[in-house]
Amino acid sequence: MNKLPVYISESDFQTYVLPHLSHKLNHNRLKVSYHYLFNTILYVLKSGCSWRTLKPDNQLVTWQNIYYHYAKWSADGSFEKLFSSTHQIMKASLALECIQLECIQLDGTHTPSKKGVKR
Repeated sequence: MNKLPVYISESDFQTYVLPHLSHKLNHNRLKVSYHYLFNTILYVLKSGCSWRTLKPDNQLVTWQNIYYHYAKWSADGSFEKLFSSTHQIMKASLALECIQLECIQLDGTHTPSKKGVKR
């Protein structure tokens, strides 16, 4: 897991991602950073490996801890808030003209959006 296919830097994570994830401030029981957990979740989602075969570099966290945070953030809508805020930022910065939104991958599958009905 040294080279993650998708990696968010610490500064970008603190600025754009962490405000949308549910977390406890100054929580001392968590021995690893949310940044590490989030990047490991991105690795699992991008590579398609199973949670049980995940071997984290950090020995302080197990695959169960990483899956717990993934399930919690999925259930409470944190990922949806993150996606919508990212879309709003892209829309506000006029980058929308450069990005084609006819196809958006939400769960790793390729789902084209249809503009009309072909007859």
